[in-house]
Amino acid sequence: MNRIKITGIALVFRNADDQLETDSTILARFNGHVYEDERFTDYIGGPEPENKLAAVLNPSGYLRFEYDGSASHLAAITEYESTRPLDDQELELLVALTMGQWSDGVGENFACYTPFDLGVSVQCQTFESPRVEQTGNQETVG
Repeated sequence: MNRIKITGIALVFRNADDQLETDSTILARFNGHVYEDERFTDYIGGPEPENKLAAVLNPSGYLRFEYDGSASHLAAITEYESTRPLDDQELELLVALTMGQWSDGVGENFACYTPFDLGVSVQCQTFESPRVEQTGNQETVG
């Protein structure tokens, strides 16, 4: 199995005044939180390049957040499983589709849902390129 991990930034804003929330106590509440209501691979397909990509991806791709305890933002992470390593063009397409979902799809839905009743909104950012890691594994899951 092959894994692709895409890591970007998520900012937290206070609902009352739209100001950036940097309180580590509030940010820490999101550490490890997974938004499982929507799976990113469910939204890949249509144009031929997306169909080819979807054919090698296992159902996967949830929005997860991590907080390192000192940053003024969260890490937004989406991980995929594929049946084989993706080539550079496939990775580029997957990153573009993921960032699109972060800003206008799954991420936007999460921003409206934001758990914990903290009076904040979590918004994935797409102003800089995310970190992309691809790792292979020889183990078979049966």
